[in-house]
Amino acid sequence: MILKNMLLTMTFLWVINAYAVEKQYEKSTKEASCLIKKYAISSNEDIKKSILNNLSSLSDDNPDNINVIRMYSGVLSSRGEYKKAISVLEAFNQKHKNTSLLLHECMLKDRVGDYKPSCYKKVISLKRAGGVNDIDYLMALFMMDDKDFNKEKDIYMKKMNDNHDLEVFKNKKEKLLKVFYPN
Repeated sequence: MILKNMLLTMTFLWVINAYAVEKQYEKSTKEASCLIKKYAISSNEDIKKSILNNLSSLSDDNPDNINVIRMYSGVLSSRGEYKKAISVLEAFNQKHKNTSLLLHECMLKDRVGDYKPSCYKKVISLKRAGGVNDIDYLMALFMMDDKDFNKEKDIYMKKMNDNHDLEVFKNKKEKLLKVFYPN
């Protein structure tokens, strides 16, 4: 009976802890979202820098929150702070298998002249392992000039009603990188 009560108590505490972690995750995501909104509407560079500092702290305090990492690295990229964005993404991607953020890291590295085929290959491998043929998968194939790109693009086109997102592939790789990362 004592063991049963202990197990019940421990289970209850785990549930409470899981709930608290989830609430913290949501709170951090909402906070980052509010900061992004303030950043977007501000024209004052000092305010933007202050918001960036807050996002940096939020990112440091929540290194596993994909939403915070995505928002922070996105703002850094939009400012042309590519190397800083890369370091934020690298830290996250070393612990997690999120192909979208990994592709973002690969493309940023490519943009700053640090082309790593192995980075794109990892995205492709993860996508194939999951049986996923989406725009990120096509982008990784395109960026590597992979022989399977056109075949995979055709498969993608057959399953999608709107292929407007494929327009980006009319550009050369270098131009595409400058479209996404113009600074």
